[in-house]
Amino acid sequence: MKLDLGEIILHLGKRIRYQIDEPPIKDIEDGIRNIKPIKGEVVFSNAAKHIVVRGHFTTEIEVVCARCLNPYKMDISLPIEEEMLIAGHLPETTEAEAQLPEDAKEPLFEDNILNLTELLRQYIIVAVPIKPLCDEECKGLCSQCGQNLNQEPCNCPPEEGNAAFADLAMLLEQKDEDESKS
Repeated sequence: MKLDLGEIILHLGKRIRYQIDEPPIKDIEDGIRNIKPIKGEVVFSNAAKHIVVRGHFTTEIEVVCARCLNPYKMDISLPIEEEMLIAGHLPETTEAEAQLPEDAKEPLFEDNILNLTELLRQYIIVAVPIKPLCDEECKGLCSQCGQNLNQEPCNCPPEEGNAAFADLAMLLEQKDEDESKS
């Protein structure tokens, strides 16, 4: 949803309250699905050079557990706090910003239009942990057979040592053998 904030920009100190009642956002990011509508409220205020956006929203998403790879639901309840520069008060763009293609810039606030859907999408992405876990006690998958260890244990023999360093250990053993022969 795109909101025209042209009216608020014309009047210093003006405030507008907006009720968020948006359908789930499609294509948030790989591994993240928005499964419930987004509900909340935002207040837009003209603070001379900025439009101040404050509010909150709630929704529910589905993410994939980093250990067992099963999807699980996660409630999201976040505050919104943003300041959008009003056109004419924008700082100079850096050379790196100027070289970005137009489709890579994805402005949230351009020509007095706020892309509320994109703002909410970005807040949701930031709220998802880097390593989402369905449960702190999630046992994950067996590294040998792939069995979900939360459902039942597997019959694989336990790994000895750290498999990541197994080849290095073999090289060190070979070196020791070669040195003992000399």
